[in-house]
Amino acid sequence: MLAIAVFSYIEFQIQPSVMDLTEIKAQTLATEAINTAVNNTVDKLGFKYDDLADIKYTSNNKVASISTNTVNVNKLKAEVSLEAQNQLDNLQYREFNYYLGDLTGFELLNGLGPSLVVRLNFSSSVETEVNNTLESAGINQTQSTIEIHVKAEIFLTSDEEYPNEIVETTLPVAQTIIVGELPSYLPISRYYDTVS
Repeated sequence: MLAIAVFSYIEFQIQPSVMDLTEIKAQTLATEAINTAVNNTVDKLGFKYDDLADIKYTSNNKVASISTNTVNVNKLKAEVSLEAQNQLDNLQYREFNYYLGDLTGFELLNGLGPSLVVRLNFSSSVETEVNNTLESAGINQTQSTIEIHVKAEIFLTSDEEYPNEIVETTLPVAQTIIVGELPSYLPISRYYDTVS
C-alpha cells in the first residue's frame, strides 16, 4: 500500500513538475542552438549589408527603393536552416537529472532525495525568414536592419508523452543608416523558407 501511495504521488504530483522543468530546459537548449547556428553562419558567409540589399536613390537624393540580393538572401536562409537543423540534431538523447525534493515544491527539500533521470530524444523542423525593418534614427535618417527569424518546432520523445515546443528567435544580420527622405510607401521583399 505504501509503495502504491508513493507511485501515485509521483504520477500525479511530481510528473507535471518534471514536464514543466523539462520543457523549459528544452526551450533554453533549442534557443542556444539556433543562436549558435545564426552566428556561425553569419561569420562563415561574412555578408555585409550591401551584399544583401541595394538602396536606390532618385536624382534629388531621395530613396526610391530598397531591393534585395535574392541569390545571397536565399544562400543565407539555406545555410542558417541547415546549420540550425544540425545544431538541434546534436541535442538528441539528452538526459536531465532532478532531485525528488526539488519537485515537491517544498524549499526545505531542495537538493534532497533520489535523483530522477529524464531521457529525451530531440527532433525538430526549422523555418527561416529574412526581413528588412526600418526605424527612425534621427532627423532625415533611417536605420535599415536585415534580420533573420528562425522558428523551430521541437519534438520531445521519451518514455513519457511531452508536448511539442515552438521556439522562435530573431537576430540582426546586417544594418546601415539611410540618409535621405523615404517615400511614404517603400516596398521591401520578405523571404520565407522551410527545412524539415
